[in-house]
Amino acid sequence: MRSSSLRSIAGAIAILTSTAFAGPTRAGDLTRNPHQEALLALADIDVAIDALNKASSVTANSGDPYKQQARRAANAIVGVGGSGYDPSAGEPIDRSGALDHLSWLSAHAGNSAWGPAVRGSVVNLKVAGAHLAESAKADGLETFWSQTSDALQSLLIAAGRSSQLGVLGGLRGALATTDLGVPPNGKVVPGCTVPSEFPAYGVAKGYLTYVALPRDEEATRLPEVIGVRDVSVRSNGIVVHTAAADLVGELCPIADAVATANASNMSTTPDPPANTGALYTEQQAERGKHVFDSNCSSCHGNNLQGASAPPIGGSTFMRKAKMLDWKVSDMRNLVVTSMPANNPGSLTKQQYADVLAYLLAVNCYPSGDRSFPTSATLALRQTQLQPIRGAKDENSKNDTCPVKG
Repeated sequence: MRSSSLRSIAGAIAILTSTAFAGPTRAGDLTRNPHQEALLALADIDVAIDALNKASSVTANSGDPYKQQARRAANAIVGVGGSGYDPSAGEPIDRSGALDHLSWLSAHAGNSAWGPAVRGSVVNLKVAGAHLAESAKADGLETFWSQTSDALQSLLIAAGRSSQLGVLGGLRGALATTDLGVPPNGKVVPGCTVPSEFPAYGVAKGYLTYVALPRDEEATRLPEVIGVRDVSVRSNGIVVHTAAADLVGELCPIADAVATANASNMSTTPDPPANTGALYTEQQAERGKHVFDSNCSSCHGNNLQGASAPPIGGSTFMRKAKMLDWKVSDMRNLVVTSMPANNPGSLTKQQYADVLAYLLAVNCYPSGDRSFPTSATLALRQTQLQPIRGAKDENSKNDTCPVKG
């Protein structure tokens, strides 16, 4: 990868971790909207988690200092007007409390992609509040720690992780992977196609698949919570892909292919690239299968369907690659520099070339009389990763092609 591309990616990551973005404002200062309510709720949950973490570091002979932090955590959940508010712990930073914000969100979720995660967070907040109420009545520290430990676990689940989709992602996951993460003034564009506008939020059926950034980092405002799955560098900007990018094969048609098919009444799967020849030999792909089975299948699955790592074969993967505008050289760079995940760079150059030949073969790219190269070439940079129309002997279960080995 060129040094300029590396600098661009570093700039994108710097944006994500920058402190220049303003934090959430008070609920009373603006018209309520889902994005802001989610940020306020998450800020309250973080206050509650911080309070319980501080309780664990208190050194005191009596239980009062410990319970003071537990009451502070409870106040962050219920707010000033909520049942369970304790004035002796001080007024919470946000008078509404996390439960008020999430209850409002849940009532306005409808059939949104973020609805299940928000409703799950509400349940976990109520569980945490119940444990904190019990901790306030505890006579001994053992019971107190048991209840606050359970409360902390529920709070962490409610907060969730930005890299996780669905209910298990909690509030952070919803902000990072659905249109809940788009601020009120954010420009929304189709999340199934390569972005042409910067900055913009790519949304497909309610899922936030990417955030497109201009090269001028200071002009861009990102969602306050986002998990970076991968980054694409383009001539006019940088595209930060979220965990929801893994769903594009299910969420998205291949728009340009569909348009071509409608015009010509042909199959909706595009032709393989015509500007390059075959990139590997059949014998090399067979050798690559042995390399894959020994070094890659435990994470990516015997049929490339994904296990502890994402799928790297079949129509879902290839449609994602098409949408992200990946070239074969992008796949090669990722494999050579980052795989195997438990020991990157541990294979020989020939083994990497062979396993990449296998990946192309499984994804139905045609073989030829030239081996996949052990270094980057112009042909690899020019060849698009995309579903292959007219592939022979295709496995209908996962849209892959068989490889002997």
